[in-house]
Amino acid sequence: MKRTLIFLLFLMAGLIMGAVLTRVAQQTSFLSWLCWGDAIGFGYPEAVTLNLSVIRLNLGVYVELNVARLICLAAALGAYLRWGRKL
Repeated sequence: MKRTLIFLLFLMAGLIMGAVLTRVAQQTSFLSWLCWGDAIGFGYPEAVTLNLSVIRLNLGVYVELNVARLICLAAALGAYLRWGRKL
């Protein structure tokens, strides 16, 4: 259980760093290649709605990947394999 939580912590840190790097790259012209990517998902950009009059369900899954996020996720995975297992 402890290793799973540490693994999820490393992955979340990689996703957050990827989002920050993407935001910085959008504002810098020579780093714009880090923003190349695409979004895929079910119910994207509008969530699929099931209205049963008593309850309304909005269903959707959305993943946005770009070069910066993939680099940061790979770095986070490498950091986990190197240091996270020892914790």
